[in-house]
Amino acid sequence: MSSARSSSSSTSAHSKTLPAYAGAEAFLLGQVNYEVKPPPMKTDEEGWHLEAFRRLLECLGNPEQTLPVIHVAGTKGKGSTTRLLVSLLRAAGWKRVGSFTSPHIDEFRERIAVDNEAISPQAFVEALEAVRSVLTENSAGEGFRTTFETLTAMAFWHFHRIGCDAVVLETGLGGRLDTTNVVTARVALVTTIGFDHQKVLGGTLRAIAGEKAGIVKPGTGQALVGFQLPRRRRLVETVVEEQARKTGVPVRFVGRESNPIVRAATHPWGFDLDLDYRGHRLCGVRFPILGQHQLGNLQGVLGALDAFARLEGKDFDPETLRPGLESIQIPGRLERIGTEPDILVDGAHCPASAGAASQALADHFPGRPVVLMLGVLGDKNVRSMLKAFAQGPARIVRCFTWTPPSPRALEGAVLAEWAGKYLGQTRACETAEEAATLALEACRQSGENTLVLATGSIYGIGPARRAFETLAETPNLHGKGPV
Repeated sequence: MSSARSSSSSTSAHSKTLPAYAGAEAFLLGQVNYEVKPPPMKTDEEGWHLEAFRRLLECLGNPEQTLPVIHVAGTKGKGSTTRLLVSLLRAAGWKRVGSFTSPHIDEFRERIAVDNEAISPQAFVEALEAVRSVLTENSAGEGFRTTFETLTAMAFWHFHRIGCDAVVLETGLGGRLDTTNVVTARVALVTTIGFDHQKVLGGTLRAIAGEKAGIVKPGTGQALVGFQLPRRRRLVETVVEEQARKTGVPVRFVGRESNPIVRAATHPWGFDLDLDYRGHRLCGVRFPILGQHQLGNLQGVLGALDAFARLEGKDFDPETLRPGLESIQIPGRLERIGTEPDILVDGAHCPASAGAASQALADHFPGRPVVLMLGVLGDKNVRSMLKAFAQGPARIVRCFTWTPPSPRALEGAVLAEWAGKYLGQTRACETAEEAATLALEACRQSGENTLVLATGSIYGIGPARRAFETLAETPNLHGKGPV
């Protein structure tokens, strides 16, 4: 087995051995964390403490008001969209492009990045100390309550401090009441909407779309609706259009008039594209990302980039985007981390994402059997995810379940019982290492064309990647020498 190390997997090599950084992470882990415990309902507006958070930012000098922001909300595609936007903004000439994303794969500092590189451990510590310095003993409930609020304030402070030319801000949950929604964005982009977090955002697609559309506010320069599934497009567009009309914000619908992607040839490494963008034809662009859904994300990114450039009064030659498109890496999104056999890790965490992953495998690796390494969170629609894998076009021959490192995780043994009903041969494993070892053994037994997909939760990406990398460094694994 050969292993391909990614930039994200190498970021944590030494950070946590630095006492100051380790202390910063420990402090954040000691706060209220809505990624671990249930967040407030959308009806509990006071529970989200947006006004208190604004008061905290005032104490920092309102750094968020100095930043030209593209704000991204949606159910699917937020992380990929954010990373693509940063890459293309850089290629088009913007300097120091900040991004704020969640969750992280290995360590907290990945969430605050500049030019798609996580900030240094030292800068992370300095940002936390800056935020802590404005607190008082009576600050409880005054905007400094949760891990996510603290990280958001740190990001704003850091981006202002280094003078970012542009910032791409990903919402954490929902949009209307999300901590990131203290900004008034140049561009508000709503990516693909689906069913997730229904207990918090509402049980209908209209309710969920309404929460996401809350990032469109008076003063927003442009609202955009990104790619939507055909059966949901009209409803999502209607909800965002209603919000835009109410707030006096112009709205555009990506792909309604024309699609900038005029040709897309599928390959195992990604896509060969021809683009028609801003009156210019880019031919033979090598786009090294897997999955048709990423082409939908790219449509939204190109629309947002065009709108942002016009609002900023900045022009650029579309040909300059080629390096940004051809060099893009998106960790944990159908990311190939190994060959012989091919090993992919993916953060599919909902039925739509599971279906997209299955379709991507069938498109890019047609006819090849798949061994699934699956770990999920218990508060997701797990049965629908299993059904999506079972009914998807990819042929799954074995499944190994495990328990991701989250208090919200579904036990691997329980998942194995459910998965067996949908996917056939399934085995529960104690650890990611055991699941990875058995998955590779199943590949060896199934034949040379079999590949591995480790998926089910973003929280499982880091452990899965590390497990496979450890195995790749093990001499004589399955009869092979050191790689």
